[in-house]
Amino acid sequence: MSAAEEWLSRNTVPDIILANTSILSELEKKVGKEIKATVTLSTKTEELNLRAYRYKTIRHILNGVNQAEDQKINAFQISREDHRQGGSFKERFLVKQGQKLLSIQADHVAYFFSDDRFIFLRTIDNQKFLLDYRMDQLEKLLSPSKFFRINRSFIISIPCVKEIHSWFGNRLKLYLSPGSAKEVIVSKKRVSAFKGWLGK
Repeated sequence: MSAAEEWLSRNTVPDIILANTSILSELEKKVGKEIKATVTLSTKTEELNLRAYRYKTIRHILNGVNQAEDQKINAFQISREDHRQGGSFKERFLVKQGQKLLSIQADHVAYFFSDDRFIFLRTIDNQKFLLDYRMDQLEKLLSPSKFFRINRSFIISIPCVKEIHSWFGNRLKLYLSPGSAKEVIVSKKRVSAFKGWLGK
């Protein structure tokens, strides 16, 4: 501060000044004149520090949330694996086709999906049937070695995955067989667990 004060008292104000706002005001008092350059670049240190603190805090919280979500999903997959040892995962689904009732083997299901608040299953030979289940119920009933819930709307089987592409926001886009009229995206919080499921 004293060096800047001495320099300004001996020289004319330069065209460009880079300084902290509070320093500039102190210098003006001591030099006894207005320090006004053609271009003055100044910072409010406290404000920038607060912004940096907020940014780091938010990033830390979000990273913690993502890690916690991954842990929950992995723990859920493990608990389902343990449950499977008891052999109590659903093997068949009773569905209606007109006036008939059909029993669909779980191994014959390509994927489950929600559409306009209704839950459907699509078979590997591209037949679509309405189910009287919620997605959360299905997730608990299905074998985790065969089915994976990629988002709120889809539970898929491994054989139906035709292609996997990187997608915006660190997500994945899937192309299924049979195809889906809806876009099939693996949610960001499930990508890690999904990759682990595919690589088992």
